[in-house]
Amino acid sequence: MEVYSYRSDQLAASSKEVFQIVNDDEQLKKIFTILKDIEYSTKGKRSKGAKFRITLGVRNKTYRFRNEITEYVENEKIVMKTKLKQGVITTLFSVEPKGAGSELSVQSSIESSMGVRMFIMTVKPVVKSVMNKEMKKFEAAVISEN
Repeated sequence: MEVYSYRSDQLAASSKEVFQIVNDDEQLKKIFTILKDIEYSTKGKRSKGAKFRITLGVRNKTYRFRNEITEYVENEKIVMKTKLKQGVITTLFSVEPKGAGSELSVQSSIESSMGVRMFIMTVKPVVKSVMNKEMKKFEAAVISEN
């Protein structure tokens, strides 16, 4: 079941330029004001099998999530799994060349054996509102860096 979806089909930067920021935790923390901390439990940061915990501050609440990168293709895509009580969220962050720039997309969905419909109906509008603002700031940062 979909949790979040975002697409920008005319980003004025190459996929390499986008991933220069994606691969820089300090840049990400400056851009994504909800992202408070990233703690790694593995040596690799951007590779298949990398495990980390993120701390988010959203609407005066703190949330911590355990994540694992399940797929990483340099300058192209990252697939992450985030474990929650309600199930596992899979997030695909991908960048594809498009004309002189690129197309950026983020898709998150939850896999769960238990009923998550009410959880998603409650969380989805908040996630969309917060993340759309954060993604616009990300796009602006990518463009201003290049």
